[in-house]
Amino acid sequence: MYSLVKLLKMIGLPATVALVLAVLIIENKPLSLNELSAKTGYTKGHLSSILRLLETRELIERVYERRRKLMVKVRGNAIFKLLKEHLRNLRKATQEAIAQIRDEIVSELKLVDEELSKMLKNLEGNDL
Repeated sequence: MYSLVKLLKMIGLPATVALVLAVLIIENKPLSLNELSAKTGYTKGHLSSILRLLETRELIERVYERRRKLMVKVRGNAIFKLLKEHLRNLRKATQEAIAQIRDEIVSELKLVDEELSKMLKNLEGNDL
């Protein structure tokens, strides 16, 4: 399970969230808050905020057993969705870095060009 937690952390989930999602993935069945609490060591209050985050990111869903007991289960595409989102973020960050590097290089080259122009003008003025 710790390899899965490590993977989930590498693709951007906080450690506590990664652990809860890993438990849900490995169990591969709906779990109650009591069961999740027992398996993670987190209080129900702490789990509630983690589950809200996972639900907002559409990685889990709530299901009800006998219409009353709240259970949560992982969505079938959770890991794929996270990996895709991570790759999109990585690509965007890479593109922004490339653009910034280009802008910095262009600015530097413009300064070099201006200095060279000044030097040439000085040299041309001394040719008399």
